[in-house]
Amino acid sequence: MLFIAQHLVLVVSRAQIVMHMHDAYRRVNQSNGHQLGASRIGVFVSGPSKTADIEQSLVLGVHGCRTLEVFLTP
Repeated sequence: MLFIAQHLVLVVSRAQIVMHMHDAYRRVNQSNGHQLGASRIGVFVSGPSKTADIEQSLVLGVHGCRTLEVFLTP
């Protein structure tokens, strides 16, 4: 769904936010019952992508959604 959707909305608990990507990978591995270094498939979404070709034509959402809204819950 992350790659098909044009507009994506995520609802995230503030308690789930970590400071570093190392912590994020550690949390993904621990929450799935795997040890660090175990082979896992996952996706980290940072927001809409954009690119411009040689003709300087700007395209939004080339590698995923066009817009991303993140709502934080207490």
